Amino acid sequence: MNRISILTILFISVFATAEGQKSSRDYLRLGNMYYRQGQYDKAEVNYMKSIEANKNAEAYFNLGNVQALTGRDSIAYENYKLSLNSVDQKNNLKRAKIYHNMGNLQYASKNYQEAVELYKSSLRCNPEDNETRYNLALALHQLKNNPNNNNQNKDKNQDKNQDKDQNKDKNKDQNKDQNQNKDQNQDQNKDNKDQQQQNQQNNKNKNEISDEAADQLLNSAQQDEKNVQRKVKQQQSGQPRRLVKDW
Repeated sequence: MNRISILTILFISVFATAEGQKSSRDYLRLGNMYYRQGQYDKAEVNYMKSIEANKNAEAYFNLGNVQALTGRDSIAYENYKLSLNSVDQKNNLKRAKIYHNMGNLQYASKNYQEAVELYKSSLRCNPEDNETRYNLALALHQLKNNPNNNNQNKDKNQDKNQDKDQNKDKNKDQNKDQNQNKDQNQDQNKDNKDQQQQNQQNNKNKNEISDEAADQLLNSAQQDEKNVQRKVKQQQSGQPRRLVKDW
């Protein structure tokens, strides 16, 4: 075997060994390089290899960013949650960005109540983030103007339906004694009316608080905003400023 053949074999052997010994961090760096170049398919492959080598918060987060930018919101959301579970709980800046991106996905899906809660969680981790505060204000206004998209309303409707079914079952059992039924039904109707009035009052109070909070947040965003024209265009479109934050 000649010298050239030996060197070729050694080169191939060394290259194959190095390729096989790539660490989770190596794959993460490659993924980041492709991400910056906009080659999201290659970035995704390397982030997944990084996670396979060692489940880590940064790879989950960056993988979620790739999937969010390519329109796969539900998968991205799950990877953000995995990132949140893996990240150092004392690293509030990273946790704030995860919550922010999760809030943007919920906002895009018109789950405004969920978006509000996630933006609040982000601000608890990083109160100085004006971008998240601005998005929170938008979500609060959307929640006020689109009550049918409120997840809480959906839950309340489900609870009401369950209460109706339970009342039907109770009425069937109570038919044994009509006089007693009549008295009980009257008491129940009275309680239901009182409960409905209480619920209406509570909902009114909640809406008032949300409106006041939204106005305060918008005023704060207006004071902090440097580019007024850009802000106006963003308010008119009703969209958060950026889809994702990067680490």
